[in-house]
Amino acid sequence: MTLLVLGGTGTLGRQIVKQALDEGYQVKCLVRNLRRGAFLKDWGADLVYGDLSIPATIPPALKEISIVIDAATVRPTDNYTAEIIDWKGKVALIEAAKLAKIKKFVFFSVLNATKNSNIPLLELKVRVEKKLKDSKMDYTIFQCSGFFQGLINQFAIPILEQQTIWLLGNSSPVAYLDTQDAAKTVVKSLEENTSINKTFALIGDKFWTSEQVIEVCERLSGKGAKVSYIPFFFTNFVTSIF
Repeated sequence: MTLLVLGGTGTLGRQIVKQALDEGYQVKCLVRNLRRGAFLKDWGADLVYGDLSIPATIPPALKEISIVIDAATVRPTDNYTAEIIDWKGKVALIEAAKLAKIKKFVFFSVLNATKNSNIPLLELKVRVEKKLKDSKMDYTIFQCSGFFQGLINQFAIPILEQQTIWLLGNSSPVAYLDTQDAAKTVVKSLEENTSINKTFALIGDKFWTSEQVIEVCERLSGKGAKVSYIPFFFTNFVTSIF
């Protein structure tokens, strides 16, 4: 059985690729930059060029594919907008997967996205979930809370480099999960009938506040954190503009 993984160079995607290869799956990775994905090839995955912003590049990548695992999302450093990648690109991917008669489509959304649909990216995630459910394909949706590996750039490095950490004044605790554990769950679900057309929360067993994470990073690094809070009214103002 051959998988096509999108977002294979990302924090979660790379762990899914590694776990799937370890489990004996044939894995292809859709990548925009073949050089950036070279480590995936070293692991044993096949690289195929594709770009969600260029729909014509998607269908060729689906040849002889049984399962699509879509872990791609727009990055802060990308020149693309979320609308292009996380909506138009995903719609093109779903439509191409239908035509290719893909057996199963795995998509990663965000936990409680429907409750925070005033945030543009989360609103797009909700729309893609609905699009996938309406597609008549077999699917599994994982709604993620957050991953420990993502805390390195968010908290650990700023503390080590004595940079300011900006926190939302109204942020909720997050049930962070290790991406390796998440990948094991995802790969295990691929051949389980109980996962077909289901939505699961992919979260850890403990909720962490930002302050608790910062405290751990301070203790491990031996350095104090510089923390500033963004007022709740300011985030609402920015959201209303964009």
